Amino acid sequence: MKLTPLLICFMLSALQAASPEIAAAIAENDEDKVISIFKGTELIDEDIEKINDWLAVKKEKYRKRYTRAIHEKGSTSVATGKHIHNEIMRLIKENLVEDDIDYTIVALEASAQNKNPDLIYAVAPFLVHPQAKLRAAANKVVAVRKDERVYPLIGQLLSGESAIDKVYAMETLLALKDERAVPLLLLQLSNPNKNVRYFALKTLDAIGSDKAQYGIINLAQGDTDEEVRLKAVETLRQFKTGPVFFAIQRLIGDANLTVRSLALESALAQQDKRYAPAISEQLARETELRQKHALLNALLALGTGGGMNGVLTLLRRENEADLLLKSAFACNRFGEIRCADGLAAILISSQSEPILFECLLAAGTFRQRKHLSVLFTTLQNEKLSVTLRSAALAMIQQFDNEAAIGPLFESFAKEGNQLLRVQMKFLLRDLMQRKLPKV
Repeated sequence: MKLTPLLICFMLSALQAASPEIAAAIAENDEDKVISIFKGTELIDEDIEKINDWLAVKKEKYRKRYTRAIHEKGSTSVATGKHIHNEIMRLIKENLVEDDIDYTIVALEASAQNKNPDLIYAVAPFLVHPQAKLRAAANKVVAVRKDERVYPLIGQLLSGESAIDKVYAMETLLALKDERAVPLLLLQLSNPNKNVRYFALKTLDAIGSDKAQYGIINLAQGDTDEEVRLKAVETLRQFKTGPVFFAIQRLIGDANLTVRSLALESALAQQDKRYAPAISEQLARETELRQKHALLNALLALGTGGGMNGVLTLLRRENEADLLLKSAFACNRFGEIRCADGLAAILISSQSEPILFECLLAAGTFRQRKHLSVLFTTLQNEKLSVTLRSAALAMIQQFDNEAAIGPLFESFAKEGNQLLRVQMKFLLRDLMQRKLPKV
């Protein structure tokens, strides 16, 4: 059978006809049945309006069950929105919100996806409610609905004198994450109340607009409250502009240890190798042991020594074993030949095998002839483990130089460990074959 436009309209009108089940259930005065039908059936607005009117004079428990059914069903109907609106306004007018916060939250959540435009007026009062749970629920609704009519309320709250109202307004802006709010929030960065400044930063952090960078830099460099200042330093990490880059560089060397620690974290979060020189210079000046470790770890994480001034300073001045080990490792990692003298000095003075291994590795890698004697001193030190002395011998082999032949003979004559003697013998034979003139 061919479907004509007239037949299609007739079929659609039949599908959208009022439900006789609803009419019958209402006639029977059966609240449970009405709500059950609503849950399992797609009803037209006419039926929902009947349910709304009928339940409006029923006991509170049935209205609540109906609201929960709307919430569970995820109904977007304008008609169900009228019931939600009426319920929220009833709770407000009759001062029942505090008596049943959980139900109020259900009603608020049910309004999030609903297409009824008037719901924003029912939700708006909860944006400034003293109960944090209710504010959070209302802010979620606002974030989903994105209704512009909420902005006059936000503007009014921000322009007032009340610090708590400003914080509540910024909670809503935090939920909206709208870049248009940046100018309003920048004005709050100069507020004398530290909580207002902190929440303004928190909201700007969530919005992530470069337009906020100068205001945030200003607080990061000199806010009088440390908590606010640290929040500003933390917020800078998401901006990759030139002004922020230079600000973080300066903050890495700040007089406040907590500030420079957080600035270092912000630099690392950006994974920008350009921060390495500033990190290296601060490492050369740093007095706090924990921060020295953090700075050196940062250079290793970035994969560059940043000029190596920091690492070289540690090699000359530092006595802490773990820091020396990391410094030696960094020299090898970055292949920095300027470390050679410092590592050779440590090779003579240190008793830590991990540090000595790193120093030996560097000596073999850099192969400076002046350090050959240090390697032989290590080889001949019977207080050291055979493994370490064997490593020294392996590094001597890297030199491939006839200058090693004489000291090797001397060491071979004195050596009592058979494994080392065998290793020396093979090395001597190899060197003599390659370096002595053929007769």
